[in-house]
Amino acid sequence: MKVHFPTKLQCLFMPTRYKFIRGGRGSGKSWSIARALLILGAGKKLRILCTREVQKSIKQSVHQLLSDQIQALGLGQFYEVLATEIRGANGTQIFFAGLSDMTADSIKSFEGCDIVWLEEAQTLTKRSLTILIPTIRKEGSEIWASYNPELETDPIHDMAVVNPPPDAVSVLMNWSDNEWFPATLEAERLHAKATMRPADYAHVWEGQCKPAVE
Repeated sequence: MKVHFPTKLQCLFMPTRYKFIRGGRGSGKSWSIARALLILGAGKKLRILCTREVQKSIKQSVHQLLSDQIQALGLGQFYEVLATEIRGANGTQIFFAGLSDMTADSIKSFEGCDIVWLEEAQTLTKRSLTILIPTIRKEGSEIWASYNPELETDPIHDMAVVNPPPDAVSVLMNWSDNEWFPATLEAERLHAKATMRPADYAHVWEGQCKPAVE
């Protein structure tokens, strides 16, 4: 399989405990992470948890994104897409769950995960991170987080940029780093740059934190 990835996101295939990918609209963050997880899961048996702060239904998860990428990668013969999970022919399992409803006890069911993807991670609470991170303790396990920064004081941004843990990669990925940035979004971006307040444009399209006063 020959799959192209943005240069900045080659790190997705390097073993590190933490991978933080932040940026604005049209950067291809989620698209690239979904592809990387599916390729890694096809290469060897993995247990992958895709999670976010609130997930009231599977429609709020990245289930559809992964399903679409399975077809785009030509992996429909390998992955079986079920209503609430995805299974690989080699035993790979991809689960979906919301963190806000979990307790320290219920989250232990994911103790054996190899990779956890924290999607829309700017919404994660300190509580959720506190109960999740010690649970993901399998040797060689990884925690990936993708987010569009809100405030510098948000727990995930503090962890990714302000006080990063050891063995972490932190990448700022924006539209200008996406080699496949579509013309439709470019028209929207240019309109936004001409009409939005500079601070709002910087937040939405350049992945910058909002001013603290907001």
